[in-house]
This record gives sequence, C-alpha cells and structure tokens, in this order.
Amino acid sequence: MDLTEIDLTNKEFKAEMAKCFKNINYWFEKEIVLFGNIQLLLDSATVYSLARELASKMSGKDLVAMNVSITLLNAVFVLIKRKVPDKARKVLNATCQLNFSANDLLTRVRIKFLKILLNYIDSGKEYQIKQFLNSLESEQLKESWTFAFQQVKDIYNLSTSI
Repeated sequence: MDLTEIDLTNKEFKAEMAKCFKNINYWFEKEIVLFGNIQLLLDSATVYSLARELASKMSGKDLVAMNVSITLLNAVFVLIKRKVPDKARKVLNATCQLNFSANDLLTRVRIKFLKILLNYIDSGKEYQIKQFLNSLESEQLKESWTFAFQQVKDIYNLSTSI
C-alpha cells in the first residue's frame, strides 16, 4: 500500500488503528510510540481509554520510561483540545501517580503546565498561566507552550481576564 494514498480521515482507517491496541497485555515501546504518534487520529474516547490503560499498566513500576510520560502527557493535551477537560484531568492525575526519574525535569514541568492550563480552562483567568510562561528560561519551551496556550484559548473561546 502506498502511504501517500491513505486517507487519514477515513473512519475505517481510524478503526483499524484503534484495533491495533485491542487486548494489549504488555505495552512494549513500539505500542507506546505508536499510540503517541496517532492520538490525533483516534476519537477522544479511545485516546482516554488507552491512556488510562497505559497509565494503569505502568502503575507500581519502579521507574517509568520517558516515552511513557511523553505519550500520556500528549494524550492529556489531545483531550484538552477535544474539549473533554474532565477526562484530560483524570489522565493527568493518573500520570502524576507514576514513578518518573527524578532527573526527568521536562516531565515535571509539562505536568505543571498542563495543571495550570486545566485551571485556566476552569477559571478563564490568565494570570497564573502568564506567570508560568514568563518564568520559563527556555525560549523554545516558552514559544511552544505559548502557542499551545493560544490554541486552547481559541478552542474554548476564553477572553483575556487577568
């Protein structure tokens, strides 16, 4: 099959992608990476259930790999963008219970950003998120998370209120 001919909006293709994850007993790296890469192609319910399943399978492990944190936190953002913040919050809370390396500072900062972003969705008040974004030393993070913030602001039609 020529990959340039695949219609990524096709419901049958999306269903086929979702079937890849049925009855997974163990999440190997390839399943984790694949899920992380196709989340935007899956419906919200599938993203939510797979993210919860992945978090559940990783619960109790001594150390959770960085690709797991990337995949789960990406799922949180996908759910936020799909306007299901309650499900995003549940995935984020489950992710926070996992044992990530103490050296994985990016995961900690991403978790903080997503918590603040969810608070913004609830309150519509920008002060906390603007303060967080201004505190970032990395211009790359600041730029990409400001863009993410603007996307959420537009999706939720939230006006400026500080």
